[in-house]
Amino acid sequence: RSRYPSAQTRLDGRRNALEELLAPLNDPDLAAERRAAIEQAVQRDVHDLAAIAACSVLPQEHALRQAAVALMKAFVAVTATPGSEEELALPEVSHRSPLAPWKLLVRAIGHFYRHEDERSRECVEAIPRESAPARLVPAIRAMLGDKAAPLTPAAARLVPAIAGNSESLRNALEKLDRAFHADSGEKRILQDVKAAVYECSRHAPALLERLKQHISVRCAMTDLEKGKVAAAMGGGASHGAYFWRLWARSLELTNDAENILTACAMWESFRQNAIQEGWFSPNGQEAATLYLHMAGLLRTIPESELDEVQHAALAKSGNRPSDDQVFFIFPEKLYERACTLDPHFEAFSKWLEWAKGQKGWQAEQVAKAWHKIRPTDIEPILHLMHDAAKRNAFPTALQFLTKAERIDTVNPSVRRARLQLLASSAIKHLQQKKAHLAQQKLAEIAGLPQAQQGDRPAFVQALRYLTSSVGGDREAAAGHRAEIERLLGGKVAAWLLLWGVAAAAKHTLLEQIDRPEKLDKSERAAIPAGLARVVALAADMNAMKLDVPWPYVDEASKQLARDSKPLDASQLRALAESGVCASHRELAFAATKAGLERGGPTEARFLLLRAKSLPEGDTGRGAICATAAAELARAQRDMQLVEEAVEFSRGKFGPLALDLSLEQAAEVVRKERAEIRFPRFAGEGPNYRNLFPKDLCQCPQCRRERGESVSPFEDFDVDDELEELFEEFAIPPDMPPEIARMLFEETKRAAMNGESLDTLLNRVLGGMGPRRKSKKGRRR
Repeated sequence: RSRYPSAQTRLDGRRNALEELLAPLNDPDLAAERRAAIEQAVQRDVHDLAAIAACSVLPQEHALRQAAVALMKAFVAVTATPGSEEELALPEVSHRSPLAPWKLLVRAIGHFYRHEDERSRECVEAIPRESAPARLVPAIRAMLGDKAAPLTPAAARLVPAIAGNSESLRNALEKLDRAFHADSGEKRILQDVKAAVYECSRHAPALLERLKQHISVRCAMTDLEKGKVAAAMGGGASHGAYFWRLWARSLELTNDAENILTACAMWESFRQNAIQEGWFSPNGQEAATLYLHMAGLLRTIPESELDEVQHAALAKSGNRPSDDQVFFIFPEKLYERACTLDPHFEAFSKWLEWAKGQKGWQAEQVAKAWHKIRPTDIEPILHLMHDAAKRNAFPTALQFLTKAERIDTVNPSVRRARLQLLASSAIKHLQQKKAHLAQQKLAEIAGLPQAQQGDRPAFVQALRYLTSSVGGDREAAAGHRAEIERLLGGKVAAWLLLWGVAAAAKHTLLEQIDRPEKLDKSERAAIPAGLARVVALAADMNAMKLDVPWPYVDEASKQLARDSKPLDASQLRALAESGVCASHRELAFAATKAGLERGGPTEARFLLLRAKSLPEGDTGRGAICATAAAELARAQRDMQLVEEAVEFSRGKFGPLALDLSLEQAAEVVRKERAEIRFPRFAGEGPNYRNLFPKDLCQCPQCRRERGESVSPFEDFDVDDELEELFEEFAIPPDMPPEIARMLFEETKRAAMNGESLDTLLNRVLGGMGPRRKSKKGRRR
């Protein structure tokens, strides 16, 4: 009206015509045929929702006006943002309303911007062809990529204004991506960079700066010269928060120690720029979350390697910066800042978990800081309690336990802790030969209801046995020993428990324990079950480090290999874990063999124990078993086992992680279940080369396939010093592995028989050994 005064008459005429059309709808007695004709005219001819919403001849609460107002708001919403399902519902517009086609149009536009093309097509197809919104149907179909009838000049201008002419830009970006992926060389990549930037400037200029940032980071990761890249792009990219975040993410995904350290520096640059650009406040939860993420990245680097890269980073800086200037390369600094800004439970948990793996007093300091800031959290109190108990500071430990009992008396760890601390205190008094003080602790233990659960009464009787032994009361000691045999169901388990408790209290038993070979057949067969029961009891009491005579451990391994049926899964797990802790890998292997044969949900746990029971040098098989265990545990939602298995696998291969499917994990279980014998040397056992990425597997076969040089002695376990001797005697590197194995076996046999190396080599190699002059000048 203001720009074209001459059109006022026409506009007034349209408004008057619309009022004349809609006015009869106020008559409640209007004939149905007349009402239908008016509604059909509205649906076919009225293109201005605002005019209907502002039509004064209809009352404001009229359904048609309300529907027009709702459609106007929804139309503005879906053309500004993708819109939510609530905004697209439009309950004010019924499907019988003359404005129902507009409801379908609004939904089609909303689904289009949400990239729900099929739903958008369904809405477009449902719009009646004779309705006013149908004018936009060909344009929307064209934007969806459908072949449609030729567009009107107005629609032809509308489509590229909304969707853009992105085909040439998409092609240029795909070509550039292929060049990066194929490592096509500097010249080719720079040409494709120039073409992609040109197409983006033509068809999507608003995205040009973001594209430059992506290209800059990708070229930096490909080691292209920065100046040449900037020249190809027609200018360098801006270094804002988005750029630093993009570069940090690219570096951390490489899983390289130096790159991860650099990524932490990039995240710090991102934090500073994000604060300047108003992304978040400097002391808010976002910054704390970022600090935790950086600390988590540093934790993926092995400790020894982290020390090296930290020293290298400090040396590069030249001027010896303070720790506060480069805090982002120290996990303890990052955790401290995160917990200061946002002292929540998860942040402190991660900090304490990291500190437990460090030397010194860091874990205790973290637990104290946690307890000071969050005094009602029970985790730091339990840690301080256990730490005091390890230092034999039992009064201090009992004070922390009292605090924990005030917070949560039903916590299983709290309920068990008092019994464990009193038992540990009694053992300490027995070490000091203070039998009267041990008796006092035993009296307190007897008053605890939890002391009567499971096999715990046998442990209490073992302490009483030692108290009587220290006091010289042999008769009472014999009675306690008989009670232990009754509680544990046999002499073997009773003797093993008494031996372990006596070793913890630094006392000798009144009677000598029989060697396994002196026991009868039934008693020897009961050793695995008795050992498992005692191991589980010692772990439950947590009052001592169980010491078992090695002959009994060895005999348990033999008996378990013969018959494991009497033991249940929990006993087998206890034996496997005790074998791992005692470095008796044969026992652990036999227990995992029996456990894997049982199948069921315990397979993942026994597979991880199998990984820990393998020979020290068998890293490949161990990593495969641990990775398969993690995958099986993930399917069972046992996240604690997943974390334990992932940490073990990372310890074998560092940050480079293996990736197995559930079917491959099941294949590992089948192969390990079929192994009945403990491997004599690293590399013996199932062949998992097909499961290793070629850049990870270091077995001789995969190294040969990569064209790397392989010594024939790498096909089996050969000592480095022995390999140097073989090289000194000029054994050819292309010797067949079968001949190398024969030579290795002959060397082992000669060493066991006391034969000299010269005699061996002259005998086996027929004079190929080194020639040395004797004192008399003769050559031998």
